[in-house]
Amino acid sequence: MSIKDKIIFIVIFILIVGGAYIQFSYFQIMDRMDVLEEEQIKHVVEVNKEFREDLRKLTLQFTGRGKHLRRAQEDIIANTKLIHSTADSLSGLIEDVAFDLTELDREVQKRFYSIEEDISDLEDDFKSERRKNSRKLSDIDQSITALQNDLKEIENLNLIQKEKAKAEKDKK
Repeated sequence: MSIKDKIIFIVIFILIVGGAYIQFSYFQIMDRMDVLEEEQIKHVVEVNKEFREDLRKLTLQFTGRGKHLRRAQEDIIANTKLIHSTADSLSGLIEDVAFDLTELDREVQKRFYSIEEDISDLEDDFKSERRKNSRKLSDIDQSITALQNDLKEIENLNLIQKEKAKAEKDKK
């Protein structure tokens, strides 16, 4: 036997061992799946029994409560009608308040406009008065300057100069 044949035998042996292991694992998993399926069926039956029992108890509890349910439904309907009527009356009141606010806004705008006009008129009057006062002050300044100039001219006259000199001599 050559090395080539030995390698082929080893590879075939490994493949046979691997196949046997896979087959063994497959059978174990299938057995476990059968056990799990049986347990699931038992569990579903138990859960269904419990559910049916609980459903039967609830049915018994709610039997005779139809009257209470009808009363609750009637109360809900009455509350709904009350809510709708209250909402209608509130919407009317809201519209009235909105109208009143609009009217108030108009009145306030008119008053502000009137006040602004009055302020503008007062500003014009103030500016006019200021200009008059400025002119009067300017006229008074000019008059004072003219009087001072006239006084200097009068003092510069020879006759007054002589009188001043005489008055100084008399004092001494």
